[in-house]
Amino acid sequence: MNDFDFLSPRSLNTALRAISTKGRNYKIIAGGTNLVPDMRSQSISPRWVIDLGGIDTLRFLKEERGLIRIGALTTMADLVDSKLVRNRAPLLWQAASRFAGPIVRNRATVGGNLVDASPAADSAVPLLALQAQVKLQSLKGKRTMPLEQFFADYRKTALRPGEILTEIAFPIPERTAKSAYHKMGRRNAMAISVVSVGVLLKMKGDICSEATVALGAVAPTPIRVLKVESLLQNRKVDLALAKNCGELAAKSAHPIDDLRASADYRRKMCAVYVQKAICRSVGLADE
Repeated sequence: MNDFDFLSPRSLNTALRAISTKGRNYKIIAGGTNLVPDMRSQSISPRWVIDLGGIDTLRFLKEERGLIRIGALTTMADLVDSKLVRNRAPLLWQAASRFAGPIVRNRATVGGNLVDASPAADSAVPLLALQAQVKLQSLKGKRTMPLEQFFADYRKTALRPGEILTEIAFPIPERTAKSAYHKMGRRNAMAISVVSVGVLLKMKGDICSEATVALGAVAPTPIRVLKVESLLQNRKVDLALAKNCGELAAKSAHPIDDLRASADYRRKMCAVYVQKAICRSVGLADE
């Protein structure tokens, strides 16, 4: 690890003022579960590291005006411990509960997981399915954008120099909504995703009136699969439809070969897991 200067501001404004003077040669640290290993391997060598961990106003989780609002420093463990998340956004709770192990969950933050912009980011897939928006702030002001626009490319985001991701928010799903999250790794726990799927279906009786379907680890960024969402809209959800959705999702995926899986295997598993998620969200057997 190369030498660097470390700053630990105690307020958001102090942090924003600090990064406004550092050009592009800085990194923000929250939980540090990704940044520290990257610095140790010298894949990145920032001149400045700015720690947000002391800014208590960025750690919150609450219901407000029909939204669930999550501060960027909220940890994965906070999500797992939240009755609000478990009861009203179960696919996000499912993703958080499968994230790494307890020690890492206690450190890793939702904001950090999103800013890292890994295609396999565990929080991204359920938050995309929940139609989350992110709030970004700099000394110049605030802006909000849909999460899918935040992911610009492989491990790149829409953050501008001097900006910090401060909050994630999404509409609370209707109580009649159905959802499911599935993650496939090389082992059952402590694994980076080979494929992950998040599904949220708004239902009117047995008809899906609106759907969001998100995928992880099958493209340069986490993605929504708009063609699958359109196929589900205003349709009765049955096994045949779920299978068609899986096949369509596989065609929409752009996976790569890596140490965890081949692109062809990811594509096949994408079809399987999208079908599985849709079926299980509405209580159907998936085969």
